[in-house]
Amino acid sequence: KQWYQRRVAITAGGLSTEELEKLMDNDAAVLEYFESRDDIKRLQEDRTKIVERNETLALENLTLKPQLEEKQQELIALYSELESKRNELSDLQQQQQALADHYAPHNILARLKIAASEVEDETEAIAENFLNGDIAIDEFLKTYIPKKTLCHSRRAKEEKMERMGI
Repeated sequence: KQWYQRRVAITAGGLSTEELEKLMDNDAAVLEYFESRDDIKRLQEDRTKIVERNETLALENLTLKPQLEEKQQELIALYSELESKRNELSDLQQQQQALADHYAPHNILARLKIAASEVEDETEAIAENFLNGDIAIDEFLKTYIPKKTLCHSRRAKEEKMERMGI
């Protein structure tokens, strides 16, 4: 009871002990006393304003919910599109790398050497067939000269690329 009296005395602000004892015996009087205090009234008003503001904000939030859901769906769609574009980019980068590898100077030189060797082998086979009498001179000249020209052209390109340091 003493603790309660001290607490009430501090809150009561200036009431005598006798007045406080009267208040303690009458709950309605305590309630009336505290409700009549200006600081309590301000607290009640502030509380009411806060509750009203919270209700207003809650209603505003509820009215914005459809827009939020729509924006969420748009975001999901955009994210899906982003993933699709990333995959497409990755595929294109792989294609680009494959083409870059295919057309790299050292690969071109290697293929040029192979092609020159193949044509040279063909010309040697044509010459051997001619020497064995398997093909006529007209056929020999018709096939041998263009192939030998192609072989020399490829060998010249091969040498030029090697001189360039490829």
